[in-house]
Amino acid sequence: MIIVTAGHVDHGKTTLLQALTGTDADRLPEEKKRGMTIDLGYAFMDVSPDCRLGFIDVPGHEKFISNMLVGVSGAKHAMLVIACDDGVMPQTVEHLDILRLLELDNLIVVLTKVDRIDARRLKEVEQETQQLLASYNGNVSGLFAVSSITGSEVETLREHIKQLVIKQTAQASIQSFRMAVDRVFSVKGAGLVATGTVVSGAIELDQKLYSSTQNQTLRVRNIHSQGRQSLAAHVGDRVALNLTGVDSHSGLNRGDWLTSLKPAPPLDRVTAIFDGQQGIKHWQSVHVYHGGSHSMARVSLLKSLQQNRALVELQLEQALALTKQDRIIIRDAAATKTLGGAQVLELTVPTRAKRKPERLEYLSQLANCLSPTSALQFQSRFKPVLITDFCWSWQLKDKQLKQLFSQLQVVNLAGYALHPELLVLIRAQLLSIIDEYHSQYPDQLGLAISRVQRMSHGKYPFEIVNKVIADLCQQQTLKMSRGLVHLPKHNIELTEQETLLWQRISSQCEQANAPLWVTDFAMLNDVTPKSMRHFCYKLVQLGFLTSILKDRYVISESIYCYAEHIRSHIHNHGEIKTTEFRELVKLGRKASIQILEFFDRSGFTSRKYGSNSRVIRDNELFTREEIWRKNIGVEPTQDCWQPYPDLKSGRLTGDDVLPLERTG
Repeated sequence: MIIVTAGHVDHGKTTLLQALTGTDADRLPEEKKRGMTIDLGYAFMDVSPDCRLGFIDVPGHEKFISNMLVGVSGAKHAMLVIACDDGVMPQTVEHLDILRLLELDNLIVVLTKVDRIDARRLKEVEQETQQLLASYNGNVSGLFAVSSITGSEVETLREHIKQLVIKQTAQASIQSFRMAVDRVFSVKGAGLVATGTVVSGAIELDQKLYSSTQNQTLRVRNIHSQGRQSLAAHVGDRVALNLTGVDSHSGLNRGDWLTSLKPAPPLDRVTAIFDGQQGIKHWQSVHVYHGGSHSMARVSLLKSLQQNRALVELQLEQALALTKQDRIIIRDAAATKTLGGAQVLELTVPTRAKRKPERLEYLSQLANCLSPTSALQFQSRFKPVLITDFCWSWQLKDKQLKQLFSQLQVVNLAGYALHPELLVLIRAQLLSIIDEYHSQYPDQLGLAISRVQRMSHGKYPFEIVNKVIADLCQQQTLKMSRGLVHLPKHNIELTEQETLLWQRISSQCEQANAPLWVTDFAMLNDVTPKSMRHFCYKLVQLGFLTSILKDRYVISESIYCYAEHIRSHIHNHGEIKTTEFRELVKLGRKASIQILEFFDRSGFTSRKYGSNSRVIRDNELFTREEIWRKNIGVEPTQDCWQPYPDLKSGRLTGDDVLPLERTG
């Protein structure tokens, strides 16, 4: 358990801690010279042989408010100190406002320097203090008037604090370890030491940790918990960790975070709920404090709520390592006044439709979800929840995540958590999209999966749409033909006239033994280029033709033969050059290059870096019917670039050219 101090400068916070613990928390020479706390100080008090209480002494001067915010960032218990000779002062009010925003479990109010005043003055200060506490909505466990010099009532205060510690029941944290670093130093013979307060979870010797500023893992070599060497530390403990594996260039600094989960990238935009003494303006410039980190930010006002509360989006100048329910202190642009605090609601912020009524209603309900259980139950009904993001947001361990899934009966689909009701809704919406498309375009075979996902307005991730459609195809509710999804009852066929035209086109392709243009087909068959172009689209959908580029076609059977030539040559020689391919298929140089580039875009081959040679990229492609399905973007292998069919342009769209690979 940790208790932080708060109060105006020179109100006796450090002296009070020395009277309680026997430790002078001022450790810097400049602090002793000035007689004023500048940075954080620490002291400990033994409550019982196996229980120790920690104190964090914070500076009271307004110029050192940033250091004070670092000290109280993870606080659950605080001691507000007010000097009887001065009474309530400006920093007393501001510190109490900050403590109110942190939602403490206990607040102890201590009136110091009673040896300098008489009984009448003490009564006046008590009345001032009661008026000040009238606006504080937290739990005040006691008010004590003491003298740190004479020791008057110090023992009573000490006993009260000990009783609070005894009543404080240790609760097992379901979250993983997380700690904000507030001090870093080196010890001769030991190495780097990072100190802070454990925000969640527990830490043990030799455990692997991650830093928010480096990729490689760290190892815990030694632990000091509550000022003593220990084998482990738990939530609420003041710890010093001796770490190995720290990057010698970037190192660790105040404001970094240590976690047992691999950290997500820092965020420069988050949605939060603001709570302050007064309202906040749209696009107001503010200072944001989180743990030991600090950044300037702009406040995008989404919706004003009652009692000076508001839904806001914070756009940060420097990215911060935030998680759900993290509390942020917000001060004005001049850093002279605390405007309020904010609680993080959403880590992934949409780029559009931020103020739509449905979204604002969603955020308002999300603000009432104060636990992982309630959050997952609500969010999984509203939209698919990416499991990795949810685990990081709530710092959940694998064991707790499995318990949540079994408790809530949530479905794990392609790495997303969905409520069964939402899954039924997604299936119905996708079927409706495909059915409506058939009604509007009866001459089209179907839709590519990527297009179905786009036609759902991007509400659901591609992985979800792909998996749902795969399940529907397995259940024979949908059918996949040559990479296009359609209802089983829907199919396209050639009319008698179109069949005769296809037979002529097929003969012309065989006689030419080369790719032909739409204009060639139109001229040979006395058809307008526009009509022939639409007919070729239909032949592509049926799998009779393959478009190697816009308006130039090859019989699909020829594509398979070309692929077999390439596969055989590379098997014997390790690679195939453009000239070698041209000699094998007996085509011109231009047509040969166009076919090879088509194979590159399809993911069948890849061109060597800085060379005209190609190697096999995915040997499963272009193996008759199964290959044709993969050819236009369905069921890609794990390492295969996935093209998307665009039948009108005749291209496999997505990226027109594959990234160059250094394969030789």
